[in-house]
Amino acid sequence: MRSATFLPAPRAHSSAVFLFLALVLCQACLGPERSARPIQEEQERFVRLEGRTEGAGRFAHPVALSPADWMRILAGIRIQPRKDSILFTRALEPPTEAFAPDEIAYLGRALSETFARAKPDEWVVFGMSRVLPSGLNEVTTGGWFAEETRLHLLLANYRHGTTKTAVRERLWNEPLRAVAAPFYEVVQDERQTVVKGTGLLSMLSSGAGPEIVIEYRALLGAPPPAARPAAVEKAMPGEKVAPAPDAGRLPGGAVEERLRMLKRLREQNLITDEEYREKKKEILGSF
Repeated sequence: MRSATFLPAPRAHSSAVFLFLALVLCQACLGPERSARPIQEEQERFVRLEGRTEGAGRFAHPVALSPADWMRILAGIRIQPRKDSILFTRALEPPTEAFAPDEIAYLGRALSETFARAKPDEWVVFGMSRVLPSGLNEVTTGGWFAEETRLHLLLANYRHGTTKTAVRERLWNEPLRAVAAPFYEVVQDERQTVVKGTGLLSMLSSGAGPEIVIEYRALLGAPPPAARPAAVEKAMPGEKVAPAPDAGRLPGGAVEERLRMLKRLREQNLITDEEYREKKKEILGSF
């Protein structure tokens, strides 16, 4: 009678178990994964939520703004390209809109949906790329967050040109990391200012991408919180005080400007006819 022969266990099974345990150990060493919830993502552009770093304060999220409101905010961001010469002087070119009409249309809808879902410990990041006829890939990335009555935009990379897939993937994965100094100036006004080197998102950037602070409620013409005028509080009994003007009303010039902007958005097919009618009714109601 032959004795039974015992074969060794297959090594493939042991290797798979070892690999699984190694992955679990590495994950434990790296710590919890940072939140990155895709909201609006396509092959050449995305808008998503990402968790904040530890120790930072809380954002005023969620934020409820319509796509038309976001498109108005985006259309108001203007830049002035510059060319640094060998004489260390900056030749400024005429100001231009920072985002193209198709970019405004996409970001308007995506930011409206994403900010409505954002939590106080998440910011909204985005990326867009376009390939030029020359084969150069221009990549724009950055991040948004809201704080009280202000929106903050870190324009980390703007029209950064590259032919390397690895660079594009790095910017896609780290949209808040600048890879080069900006070649433009942000056109500032009474509702938009630039924080240089002191803003929250600017500290995350290895480059010099500007952080643009936008007073979005003033820009959109939102009425301030109702408050009792101080003159009424100090009036003596029996003294007549003229009533304060309605804070929710807009001056005629502001109404005309908003209607012109709304008409231009509709003519460029950036908003639907329904959005146009609703927003027009809202604007006329504030006159």
